[in-house]
Amino acid sequence: MKTSDFDYHLPAERIAQRPLAERSASRLLHLERATGEITHTQFAAIGRYLRPGDMLVANNSRVIPARLYGVKADTGGKVELLLLERLDERRWKALAGGKRLVEEVKISLYDREGRVTDLWAEVTAVLDGPQREISFSQPLDDLLETLGH
Repeated sequence: MKTSDFDYHLPAERIAQRPLAERSASRLLHLERATGEITHTQFAAIGRYLRPGDMLVANNSRVIPARLYGVKADTGGKVELLLLERLDERRWKALAGGKRLVEEVKISLYDREGRVTDLWAEVTAVLDGPQREISFSQPLDDLLETLGH
C-alpha cells in the first residue's frame, strides 16, 4: 500500500477555515452500515445515532498552519518545510522538500503572499529520510498565522 492510495481531490471551498459560532450546527454524515444509507444532518442530532455501550471520542486538537515556503539563501532553490514537532523555542523537526538540504543550509522564508521576509531558517541536523531539524532566527509562535499555509 502507498500513501498515494489515499490521495483525493478536495475543493478548497469544502474545507472549513474556522469553526462555526454555533458548534452544534456543524454538519454530520451518518452511514447506516446494514443498509448503506447515508444521512446528512447536523451534529446536534448525534444523540439519535448513539446506543448504550457506544463510545464517542472527541478530538480537540488544533491544526496549525505548519507548511512554510522559502528559498535557499545561497542558490535560490525552492524549499518547502512541513513542521512536525516543536523541539524548543526556535527548533522544529520538519519534513523538508528541496534538493541538497544538508546541515548549515540557510533558508529565507516567504510570507503567505510569496514575499521574502526577514525570518530565516537553518538546517541543523539531517534526520531520517526527508526529516530535518530546523532552527529559526526567531520563535515562530506569533508568526505562523502570517507565514504558514
